[in-house]
Amino acid sequence: MKILSLLACMLFASSVLAQQDCVKNLRGETVCKNGQTAAAVNPNTGNAAVAHKNQNGVTTTQTSYGGEAKSKNGVGVAQGANGTKAAVNTNTGNAAVSSRNQNGVATTKTSNGGEAKTKNGMGVAQGPGGTTCAKGKNNQGCKKQ
Repeated sequence: MKILSLLACMLFASSVLAQQDCVKNLRGETVCKNGQTAAAVNPNTGNAAVAHKNQNGVTTTQTSYGGEAKSKNGVGVAQGANGTKAAVNTNTGNAAVSSRNQNGVATTKTSNGGEAKTKNGMGVAQGPGGTTCAKGKNNQGCKKQ
């Protein structure tokens, strides 16, 4: 009975994919799309991704490895399965990556040279021009070096 159910599911899935517009790219990945949703599988890694554009034009992509990305108009954010986050703005050319260590301190680095360390709403940030800003419990401010 289990085999019959599995076969029925496979036939249903293959008929759904057969109705989609699918191509195999030069890397051997199969990519299917129907205008609003797209799916891709990388046979070398086994990772699969599904992307869907909502009514606001935001594309959300989820991978079988636990990653997720959201993008619109050249601006996007992504989070890996391990919690590492990244953002990019193709309009400005700036990108940022953030990760959290075992003590709960988040370190964020930008492609234009900025770096910040934060925890519990407090932290220190240094811009690419040498300006350092700090925010504590009772005060905040910036100083140009």
